[in-house]
Amino acid sequence: MNVLIIEDNEGDFFLVHEYLLEGIPNAVTTHVSFLADGLNAIENNFFDVILLDLSLPDSKGDNSINQLKLLAQQPPIIVLTGTSDKQMGINSLRLGVQDYLVKDEINGTILQKSIRYSIERKNSLHRLEQNEKRFRALIENSTDGLAEINSNGVITEMSQSALKILGYSSKVDLNFSTLNFVHPDDLKKILLLFNHILPEHNKIKATQFRVKRADGNYIWLEANFHNLLHEPAVNAVILNFRDITSRIQNEQDRKILIDELTASNTDLKQYTYLASHNLRAPLTNLISIINIMDWDVIKDENCLSLFKAFKESTFQLNDTLNDMIEVVLVKKMINITLKEISFEEVYHKSIQLLQTQVPQLGEILTADFTAVPLVYFDAVYLENIFTNLISNAVKYAAPERPLQIKIKAYFKDDTIQLECTDNGIGMDMEVVKDKIFGLYQRFHNNEDAKGLGLYMVQSQLNALGGSIGVNSTLNKGTTFTLTFKKVAV
Repeated sequence: MNVLIIEDNEGDFFLVHEYLLEGIPNAVTTHVSFLADGLNAIENNFFDVILLDLSLPDSKGDNSINQLKLLAQQPPIIVLTGTSDKQMGINSLRLGVQDYLVKDEINGTILQKSIRYSIERKNSLHRLEQNEKRFRALIENSTDGLAEINSNGVITEMSQSALKILGYSSKVDLNFSTLNFVHPDDLKKILLLFNHILPEHNKIKATQFRVKRADGNYIWLEANFHNLLHEPAVNAVILNFRDITSRIQNEQDRKILIDELTASNTDLKQYTYLASHNLRAPLTNLISIINIMDWDVIKDENCLSLFKAFKESTFQLNDTLNDMIEVVLVKKMINITLKEISFEEVYHKSIQLLQTQVPQLGEILTADFTAVPLVYFDAVYLENIFTNLISNAVKYAAPERPLQIKIKAYFKDDTIQLECTDNGIGMDMEVVKDKIFGLYQRFHNNEDAKGLGLYMVQSQLNALGGSIGVNSTLNKGTTFTLTFKKVAV
C-alpha cells in the first residue's frame, strides 16, 4: 500500500509513520511537508491514500482539501487534526474527505481501520459516479454508442448515436444477437470477454473489435463491456462504444510509413558506413603517395600543376570524409556520457586550446557561470560547443573596433540558457534566416570558414535534447542562445 503523508511536524510524522507500520507493515510511505510538494507527488505517482495535516506552511484548512480534490482520480483523503482544531476535522467531511483523525487519539488499529474503510468508501463512490455517468450519457444521447445486452448476448436497447454508428435508422431492427454482427476473426475474442465478465458483478472490460454495419461494411469499434446484470434497475451488460475506423487506418498507415522510414534509415546508415570505411583505405594510400613524392624531380610545369591540383583535391576529400564521419558519430550518439559537469572547467579547457591560436584571448573574453555553475551534459560536446562559438567570434571580428566576447549562463523557466555575445561584423538575419545552422553554409568571404562548426553545435545540442538560436545585426554583433535541459540529478 502506497501512502502519502503531508505533515510538516517531524514529531507528528514520526508517530503517524510508526502507527501506520504497526497496522499495515507492508505500507510504503512518501513524506512531504508542503502542500505543493504533495500535489506534485500525486501527479507523478500512484497513492492508495493521503494522510493530510490541515495546518501546513503553504496552505491551511479547506484550501488544502480543495486543492487536492482538483486532481482527477485523487486517492481518498484522511484528515489529521490536533485536539484544538477537532471541529475543523469534522467540517472537512462536508468537503469530501473520507475520514478525520485526532492525532492524540491515533493508534495502529484505528489508523489501519480508517485507511481500509476510506479506500473502500472511495471505491464505492467512484463506482456509483461511473454508473451515473454512463446512464446519464445514455439518456442524453452521447456521441458514443450505448447498448444494453442481456445475459444471452441479445441486444435489448440501443441509443440513437449507436444506431447511427451502425447504420440503422430505428430500433425495429434491434432483436438480434450481438454475435451476429461481430467480424468472424474477432468472434472468439468477444465470446471469451463476454463469458469472462458475466460471473463478476460490475466487471468492466475494454476491447477493440470489428462489426458489420447495416450496409454490409465492417468498421472498428473501441468498446467497454460493463456488467450491471445484478442491478435491478438495469439488468443488462452495458456496451459503450465508438467508431475508431479512421484511427485504426491511420495507425496502420503510420506503421507502414515507420517501417519504410526505418528501412530507409538502415540503408542510409549502411551506405554511410560503407562510404566512410571503403573510402578511408584508398584515400590513406593516396595521401601516403603524395607525402613520399619527390616534387623536385618533376620538371614539366604542366605535370607539376596537375600533381599539385591532385594533392589539393585529395586533402579536400580527406577533410570532407572526416567531416562526414564526425557528423555520423553525432547523429548516432556514439560514446556519449551524460553527467553533471562544470561550465567553468570545460570553458577553461577550451580556452587553453584556443589560446595557442589567439594569445590575446584573455583580454577580449569574459564568462560568468555563477548563476548556473553545473549542467547535465556531455563534456566533450560542451568543449566543442565552446570552441566553435569562441573561434567563430574571433574569426568574424570587426576590424574597426576591439573584439569583445561575453559568455553567461542563467536559468529560464525549466531550462538552462547559455549566451555567447560578440561585437563582431554580425549577419543580416533576413539573408541567413534558417540556413545559418545548415551543413557547409558560409555567409562571409573567410578562407578559414568551412560551414561545419555551427551545424555540429546544433547537432550536438539536439542529440542531447537541447537547442540553439541566434540573433544578429549586421556590423553590430551576434548573440547565440543555447538551451539545455534542466535535469535533477
